Amino acid sequence: MADLVIPKGDKGFYLNFTVRNDNETAFDLTGYTIGFKVWKKSKSDTILVSGTPSIVLGTAGTCRYLVGANDFGTVTPLTAELELTQAGVIESTVPFSIEVQESG
Repeated sequence: MADLVIPKGDKGFYLNFTVRNDNETAFDLTGYTIGFKVWKKSKSDTILVSGTPSIVLGTAGTCRYLVGANDFGTVTPLTAELELTQAGVIESTVPFSIEVQESG
């Protein structure tokens, strides 16, 4: 089962994330720039969605990404990650799965 399920073509809502350290405490996002990248599960070299989530509360590790009109228009299994950048250092989260499904 996917970590997130999104109906095909839905837009204008937020995907909310909480970034955690290895010990499950909140990762402090203060001072970081965040990237959101999504690719087909089988093709990691082709980015389908790329955007910049906004930090909601840095010390709590929370951020959100506003889903755009063309972000999830194909029914397919996807893989995604957040990239956290500060002072030239990039740290990626553990990849997670997204399933885009036909809406009813």
